[in-house]
Amino acid sequence: MNRRFSKVVLAASLVAAPLAVVANDAAPASATSLHAMTFAYDWPVPDMELIPVLVAKENGYFTKAGLNVSIKFPPNTSTTIKMLSTGSADVGLVTTADMVSAVVAKVPLKSIANYSMSNNWGLFTKPGTTIPLSQLKGKTIFSYDDNWTNTMLPFVLKKAGVTAQQVHVVSASNDVPLLLNGRVNFSTNTTNYEIPGIEAADKGKQPGEVLTGSALGVPNIPIWDYATSTSFAGKNGTYLKAFLSAVKQATKWAVANPTAAATLFDKAYPSSGYTNAYNLSAWKLTVPLLANAKGQYFVESDTQWSQLTSAMKAVKEIASEPSPSSIYTNAFQPTS
Repeated sequence: MNRRFSKVVLAASLVAAPLAVVANDAAPASATSLHAMTFAYDWPVPDMELIPVLVAKENGYFTKAGLNVSIKFPPNTSTTIKMLSTGSADVGLVTTADMVSAVVAKVPLKSIANYSMSNNWGLFTKPGTTIPLSQLKGKTIFSYDDNWTNTMLPFVLKKAGVTAQQVHVVSASNDVPLLLNGRVNFSTNTTNYEIPGIEAADKGKQPGEVLTGSALGVPNIPIWDYATSTSFAGKNGTYLKAFLSAVKQATKWAVANPTAAATLFDKAYPSSGYTNAYNLSAWKLTVPLLANAKGQYFVESDTQWSQLTSAMKAVKEIASEPSPSSIYTNAFQPTS
Protein backbone atom coordinates (compact mmCIF):
# COMPACT_ATOMS: atom_id res chain seq x y z
CA MET A 1 0.00 0.00 0.00
CA ASN A 2 1.08 3.57 -0.46
CA ARG A 3 -0.03 6.99 0.63
CA ARG A 4 -0.39 10.33 -1.04
CA PHE A 5 -0.93 13.93 -0.01
CA SER A 6 -4.40 15.43 0.10
CA LYS A 7 -5.71 18.20 -2.09
CA VAL A 8 -7.60 20.32 0.41
CA VAL A 9 -10.39 22.53 -0.88
CA LEU A 10 -11.01 25.46 1.45
CA ALA A 11 -14.28 27.34 1.55
CA ALA A 12 -16.79 28.97 3.87
CA SER A 13 -18.05 25.49 4.77
CA LEU A 14 -15.00 25.12 7.01
CA VAL A 15 -16.73 27.13 9.69
CA ALA A 16 -20.04 25.29 9.39
CA ALA A 17 -21.52 22.88 11.90
CA PRO A 18 -19.27 20.07 13.20
CA LEU A 19 -18.95 17.09 10.87
CA ALA A 20 -19.56 13.47 11.70
CA VAL A 21 -16.30 11.53 11.78
CA VAL A 22 -15.22 8.00 12.46
CA ALA A 23 -13.76 7.70 15.95
CA ASN A 24 -11.23 4.94 16.59
CA ASP A 25 -10.99 5.31 20.35
CA ALA A 26 -13.89 6.15 22.62
CA ALA A 27 -13.20 7.71 26.02
CA PRO A 28 -13.42 5.02 28.73
CA ALA A 29 -15.59 5.71 31.75
CA SER A 30 -12.62 5.19 34.07
CA ALA A 31 -10.94 8.23 32.56
CA THR A 32 -13.53 10.76 33.69
CA SER A 33 -11.02 12.46 35.98
CA LEU A 34 -8.81 13.23 33.00
CA HIS A 35 -9.32 16.10 30.59
CA ALA A 36 -10.80 14.77 27.34
CA MET A 37 -9.19 15.83 24.06
CA THR A 38 -9.67 14.66 20.50
CA PHE A 39 -6.88 14.24 17.96
CA ALA A 40 -7.74 14.24 14.25
CA TYR A 41 -5.43 12.35 11.93
CA ASP A 42 -4.81 13.62 8.39
CA TRP A 43 -5.78 10.35 6.72
CA PRO A 44 -9.01 8.27 6.71
CA VAL A 45 -7.18 5.17 7.97
CA PRO A 46 -4.27 4.74 10.37
CA ASP A 47 -0.69 4.48 9.14
CA MET A 48 2.73 4.67 10.76
CA GLU A 49 2.93 8.47 11.06
CA LEU A 50 0.35 8.08 13.81
CA ILE A 51 2.96 6.29 15.94
CA PRO A 52 3.95 9.25 18.22
CA VAL A 53 0.34 9.96 19.24
CA LEU A 54 -0.44 6.24 19.50
CA VAL A 55 2.59 5.64 21.72
CA ALA A 56 1.60 8.57 23.94
CA LYS A 57 -1.80 6.94 24.34
CA GLU A 58 -0.76 3.30 24.71
CA ASN A 59 2.30 3.92 26.91
CA GLY A 60 0.33 6.11 29.30
CA TYR A 61 2.08 9.40 28.59
CA PHE A 62 -1.24 11.16 27.98
CA THR A 63 -2.64 9.77 31.22
CA LYS A 64 0.39 10.99 33.18
CA ALA A 65 -0.15 14.40 31.59
CA GLY A 66 -3.76 14.43 32.84
CA LEU A 67 -5.31 13.82 29.43
CA ASN A 68 -7.69 11.30 27.90
CA VAL A 69 -7.04 11.58 24.16
CA SER A 70 -9.35 10.04 21.58
CA ILE A 71 -8.03 9.49 18.07
CA LYS A 72 -10.36 10.29 15.19
CA PHE A 73 -10.00 9.62 11.49
CA PRO A 74 -11.58 11.91 8.88
CA PRO A 75 -14.01 10.45 6.34
CA ASN A 76 -11.75 11.73 3.55
CA THR A 77 -8.43 13.50 3.06
CA SER A 78 -9.98 16.97 2.93
CA THR A 79 -11.70 16.97 6.31
CA THR A 80 -9.11 17.29 9.09
CA ILE A 81 -8.95 21.08 8.79
CA LYS A 82 -12.75 21.20 8.88
CA MET A 83 -12.73 19.08 12.04
CA LEU A 84 -10.37 21.51 13.74
CA SER A 85 -12.15 24.65 12.62
CA THR A 86 -15.58 23.40 13.68
CA GLY A 87 -14.55 21.94 17.04
CA SER A 88 -14.96 18.28 16.05
CA ALA A 89 -11.32 17.85 17.05
CA ASP A 90 -8.98 19.79 19.32
CA VAL A 91 -5.60 19.00 17.74
CA GLY A 92 -4.79 17.50 14.38
CA LEU A 93 -2.06 16.56 11.94
CA VAL A 94 -1.97 18.54 8.68
CA THR A 95 0.55 19.36 6.00
CA THR A 96 2.24 22.73 6.27
CA ALA A 97 1.03 23.62 2.75
CA ASP A 98 -2.58 22.93 3.76
CA MET A 99 -1.98 24.99 6.89
CA VAL A 100 -0.92 27.97 4.77
CA SER A 101 -3.92 27.58 2.46
CA ALA A 102 -6.22 27.50 5.49
CA VAL A 103 -4.79 30.70 6.96
CA VAL A 104 -5.03 32.48 3.59
CA ALA A 105 -8.68 31.40 3.44
CA LYS A 106 -9.23 32.97 6.89
CA VAL A 107 -9.81 29.64 8.60
CA PRO A 108 -9.06 30.24 12.32
CA LEU A 109 -6.22 27.74 12.78
CA LYS A 110 -2.78 27.85 14.32
CA SER A 111 0.19 25.53 13.89
CA ILE A 112 1.59 24.64 17.32
CA ALA A 113 4.48 22.30 16.48
CA ASN A 114 6.29 20.75 13.57
CA TYR A 115 5.80 17.01 13.18
CA SER A 116 8.70 16.64 10.77
CA MET A 117 11.58 19.08 10.50
CA SER A 118 12.77 18.67 6.90
CA ASN A 119 11.59 18.13 3.34
CA ASN A 120 11.76 14.47 2.27
CA TRP A 121 9.55 14.92 -0.79
CA GLY A 122 11.16 13.75 -3.97
CA LEU A 123 11.20 11.97 -7.32
CA PHE A 124 11.57 8.20 -7.63
CA THR A 125 12.21 5.77 -10.49
CA LYS A 126 11.31 2.09 -10.61
CA PRO A 127 13.84 -0.48 -9.36
CA GLY A 128 16.70 -1.01 -11.76
CA THR A 129 16.13 2.28 -13.58
CA THR A 130 18.27 5.39 -13.22
CA ILE A 131 17.31 8.66 -14.90
CA PRO A 132 19.48 11.70 -14.12
CA LEU A 133 17.62 14.94 -13.56
CA SER A 134 19.51 16.34 -16.55
CA GLN A 135 17.41 13.99 -18.69
CA LEU A 136 14.04 15.17 -17.36
CA LYS A 137 12.97 16.73 -20.67
CA GLY A 138 10.23 14.68 -22.32
CA LYS A 139 9.73 12.43 -19.30
CA THR A 140 6.43 11.57 -17.60
CA ILE A 141 6.03 12.55 -13.94
CA PHE A 142 3.32 11.28 -11.63
CA SER A 143 1.70 13.84 -9.31
CA TYR A 144 -1.20 13.61 -6.87
CA ASP A 145 -2.00 17.25 -7.74
CA ASP A 146 -1.67 18.28 -4.10
CA ASN A 147 -0.51 21.59 -2.66
CA TRP A 148 2.93 20.31 -1.73
CA THR A 149 3.77 18.70 -5.06
CA ASN A 150 2.38 21.65 -7.03
CA THR A 151 4.65 23.93 -4.99
CA MET A 152 7.78 21.76 -5.20
CA LEU A 153 7.64 20.68 -8.85
CA PRO A 154 8.53 24.11 -10.31
CA PHE A 155 11.78 24.01 -8.30
CA VAL A 156 12.53 20.64 -9.89
CA LEU A 157 11.87 21.91 -13.41
CA LYS A 158 14.10 24.93 -12.80
CA LYS A 159 16.89 22.71 -11.47
CA ALA A 160 16.58 20.47 -14.54
CA GLY A 161 16.47 23.44 -16.90
CA VAL A 162 13.13 22.49 -18.47
CA THR A 163 9.72 24.12 -18.71
CA ALA A 164 6.36 22.70 -17.64
CA GLN A 165 5.55 22.20 -21.33
CA GLN A 166 8.61 19.96 -21.77
CA VAL A 167 7.44 17.28 -19.31
CA HIS A 168 4.23 15.30 -18.98
CA VAL A 169 2.49 15.32 -15.59
CA VAL A 170 -0.20 12.69 -14.92
CA SER A 171 -2.39 11.94 -11.90
CA ALA A 172 -4.22 8.84 -10.65
CA SER A 173 -5.23 7.21 -7.38
CA ASN A 174 -1.93 5.35 -6.86
CA ASP A 175 1.47 6.03 -8.33
CA VAL A 176 3.31 2.79 -7.60
CA PRO A 177 1.55 0.57 -10.19
CA LEU A 178 2.10 3.20 -12.88
CA LEU A 179 5.77 3.48 -11.95
CA LEU A 180 6.43 -0.26 -11.84
CA ASN A 181 4.55 -0.83 -15.10
CA GLY A 182 6.65 1.82 -16.82
CA ARG A 183 3.71 4.11 -17.56
CA VAL A 184 5.49 6.98 -15.79
CA ASN A 185 9.21 7.65 -15.56
CA PHE A 186 9.08 9.31 -12.14
CA SER A 187 6.69 9.21 -9.22
CA THR A 188 6.47 11.98 -6.61
CA ASN A 189 5.96 11.31 -2.93
CA THR A 190 7.89 11.35 0.34
CA THR A 191 10.65 8.86 1.12
CA ASN A 192 8.91 7.39 4.15
CA TYR A 193 5.87 6.39 2.08
CA GLU A 194 7.24 5.80 -1.41
CA ILE A 195 10.22 3.59 -0.61
CA PRO A 196 8.25 1.14 1.60
CA GLY A 197 5.43 1.24 -0.96
CA ILE A 198 7.76 0.16 -3.75
CA GLU A 199 9.37 -2.44 -1.48
CA ALA A 200 5.95 -3.92 -0.69
CA ALA A 201 4.85 -3.95 -4.32
CA ASP A 202 8.08 -5.26 -5.86
CA LYS A 203 9.39 -7.99 -3.54
CA GLY A 204 11.51 -5.75 -1.36
CA LYS A 205 13.29 -3.94 -4.17
CA GLN A 206 14.40 -0.34 -3.68
CA PRO A 207 13.65 2.50 -6.11
CA GLY A 208 16.28 2.86 -8.81
CA GLU A 209 16.67 6.58 -8.17
CA VAL A 210 15.72 8.66 -5.14
CA LEU A 211 16.07 12.39 -5.74
CA THR A 212 15.36 14.70 -2.81
CA GLY A 213 16.50 18.00 -1.27
CA SER A 214 19.35 19.86 -2.90
CA ALA A 215 19.43 17.33 -5.76
CA LEU A 216 16.04 18.74 -6.78
CA GLY A 217 16.63 22.34 -5.75
CA VAL A 218 13.67 22.31 -3.33
CA PRO A 219 13.64 24.22 -0.02
CA ASN A 220 14.39 22.12 3.04
CA ILE A 221 11.25 22.90 5.04
CA PRO A 222 8.91 20.75 7.18
CA ILE A 223 6.01 18.95 5.50
CA TRP A 224 3.73 18.08 8.46
CA ASP A 225 2.69 19.91 11.61
CA TYR A 226 0.34 19.69 14.58
CA ALA A 227 -2.43 22.30 14.48
CA THR A 228 -5.36 23.53 16.53
CA SER A 229 -8.04 26.19 16.25
CA THR A 230 -7.31 29.69 17.50
CA SER A 231 -10.36 29.37 19.74
CA PHE A 232 -9.10 26.20 21.41
CA ALA A 233 -5.60 27.65 21.75
CA GLY A 234 -6.96 30.76 23.42
CA LYS A 235 -8.76 28.81 26.13
CA ASN A 236 -6.74 25.61 26.55
CA GLY A 237 -3.06 26.49 26.55
CA THR A 238 -2.33 24.26 29.55
CA TYR A 239 -3.84 21.25 27.82
CA LEU A 240 -1.99 21.93 24.58
CA LYS A 241 1.30 22.06 26.48
CA ALA A 242 0.40 18.79 28.19
CA PHE A 243 -0.49 17.21 24.85
CA LEU A 244 2.76 18.23 23.17
CA SER A 245 4.79 17.21 26.22
CA ALA A 246 3.31 13.70 26.11
CA VAL A 247 3.75 13.42 22.33
CA LYS A 248 7.35 14.60 22.54
CA GLN A 249 8.09 11.95 25.17
CA ALA A 250 6.39 9.36 22.97
CA THR A 251 8.28 10.52 19.88
CA LYS A 252 11.61 10.09 21.64
CA TRP A 253 10.59 6.62 22.81
CA ALA A 254 9.53 5.59 19.30
CA VAL A 255 12.78 6.95 17.85
CA ALA A 256 14.79 4.88 20.33
CA ASN A 257 12.58 1.79 19.90
CA PRO A 258 11.52 1.60 16.23
CA THR A 259 10.82 -2.14 16.22
CA ALA A 260 8.66 -1.92 19.34
CA ALA A 261 6.90 1.15 17.95
CA ALA A 262 6.00 -0.64 14.69
CA THR A 263 4.79 -3.68 16.63
CA LEU A 264 2.65 -1.47 18.86
CA PHE A 265 1.03 -0.01 15.75
CA ASP A 266 0.42 -3.51 14.37
CA LYS A 267 -1.37 -4.55 17.54
CA ALA A 268 -3.43 -1.37 17.78
CA TYR A 269 -4.52 -1.49 14.14
CA PRO A 270 -4.37 -5.10 12.90
CA SER A 271 -6.77 -4.33 10.04
CA SER A 272 -4.88 -1.28 8.73
CA GLY A 273 -3.78 -3.17 5.62
CA TYR A 274 -0.10 -2.48 6.30
CA THR A 275 2.40 -5.24 7.09
CA ASN A 276 4.89 -5.07 9.92
CA ALA A 277 7.69 -4.92 7.33
CA TYR A 278 6.11 -1.86 5.73
CA ASN A 279 5.45 -0.15 9.08
CA LEU A 280 8.97 -0.75 10.35
CA SER A 281 10.62 0.40 7.12
CA ALA A 282 8.39 3.47 6.92
CA TRP A 283 8.91 4.44 10.54
CA LYS A 284 12.69 4.04 10.30
CA LEU A 285 12.62 6.40 7.33
CA THR A 286 10.50 8.85 9.33
CA VAL A 287 12.80 8.94 12.37
CA PRO A 288 15.56 11.10 10.79
CA LEU A 289 12.95 13.69 9.84
CA LEU A 290 11.67 14.34 13.35
CA ALA A 291 14.49 16.48 14.78
CA ASN A 292 16.33 19.46 13.28
CA ALA A 293 20.09 19.89 12.96
CA LYS A 294 20.24 20.98 16.61
CA GLY A 295 18.41 17.86 17.75
CA GLN A 296 15.25 19.82 18.54
CA TYR A 297 11.74 18.44 18.10
CA PHE A 298 8.64 20.46 17.20
CA VAL A 299 10.18 23.97 17.09
CA GLU A 300 8.91 26.16 14.26
CA SER A 301 10.50 29.24 12.72
CA ASP A 302 9.62 32.33 10.69
CA THR A 303 12.07 31.17 8.03
CA GLN A 304 10.37 27.88 7.27
CA TRP A 305 6.97 29.52 6.85
CA SER A 306 8.31 32.45 4.81
CA GLN A 307 10.04 30.05 2.44
CA LEU A 308 6.86 28.03 2.03
CA THR A 309 4.48 30.96 1.59
CA SER A 310 6.83 32.59 -0.91
CA ALA A 311 7.03 29.37 -2.92
CA MET A 312 3.26 28.82 -2.84
CA LYS A 313 2.57 32.37 -4.00
CA ALA A 314 5.14 32.10 -6.78
CA VAL A 315 3.34 29.08 -8.24
CA LYS A 316 -0.10 30.60 -7.57
CA GLU A 317 -1.17 28.07 -4.96
CA ILE A 318 -2.08 31.10 -2.85
CA ALA A 319 -2.86 34.69 -3.87
CA SER A 320 -1.15 36.43 -0.93
CA GLU A 321 1.54 35.64 1.63
CA PRO A 322 0.35 35.57 5.25
CA SER A 323 2.84 36.59 7.92
CA PRO A 324 4.52 33.70 9.76
CA SER A 325 3.05 34.95 13.05
CA SER A 326 -0.44 34.44 11.67
CA ILE A 327 0.34 30.79 10.93
CA TYR A 328 2.21 29.42 13.94
CA THR A 329 3.18 29.79 17.57
CA ASN A 330 5.83 28.17 19.76
CA ALA A 331 3.94 29.19 22.89
CA PHE A 332 2.87 25.63 23.72
CA GLN A 333 6.23 23.95 23.20
CA PRO A 334 7.33 21.53 25.95
CA THR A 335 10.09 22.86 28.18
CA SER A 336 11.98 19.56 28.09
